[in-house]
Amino acid sequence: MPPMGVAGRYEEYSKKEVQFIETELKDWFLQRRFAMERNMALKKALDDNNFTGLSMAASSSVPDAQKVMWSDLVQGKPEIEDSLSTNAKQMKADMYTKMFKDATDLDHPCRIAGSTYMRCLQENFKEKSQARQMKCLPSFDTFDACRKGIMQQQAQAMENALIKQDIADRRAKALFERRSILLDTQGC
Repeated sequence: MPPMGVAGRYEEYSKKEVQFIETELKDWFLQRRFAMERNMALKKALDDNNFTGLSMAASSSVPDAQKVMWSDLVQGKPEIEDSLSTNAKQMKADMYTKMFKDATDLDHPCRIAGSTYMRCLQENFKEKSQARQMKCLPSFDTFDACRKGIMQQQAQAMENALIKQDIADRRAKALFERRSILLDTQGC
């Protein structure tokens, strides 16, 4: 191989750098595409099975009463009104408990705290609201702190994922611009 001049070495280096950049851009594109397809498949599976997660965007087929109870479990305070009959109070406490237990598995971090509060509601449904609140407030505070902790973890995870994605996108943009510059200098 004859010795190359400076221009020849630069051209060879530029070709190798363009190849490297194109490989990196392909990797970035495939990662983004795979993540998008995975997330869309997960969303479809959850939607098909009527999972709403912590959102209130439940299917229109879900009765309003259940939407309100879900809202109470997720972000409000499950409570039994004094205006209800004794049977209605017991039924509402049972509905809250069933909905909560159906929505959490045994490994859920709030399962114990939530079950304790729901049990307190069930055991004290005959009490007046004020007396029931005094008995159940400590267990509700524990349950509420657990719910807020999970919401905070999810918000933090979402923020971290968006930051990571933004960094990868900015890197890809810079690589694409560098590739354009190199191709322009090669006259391609």
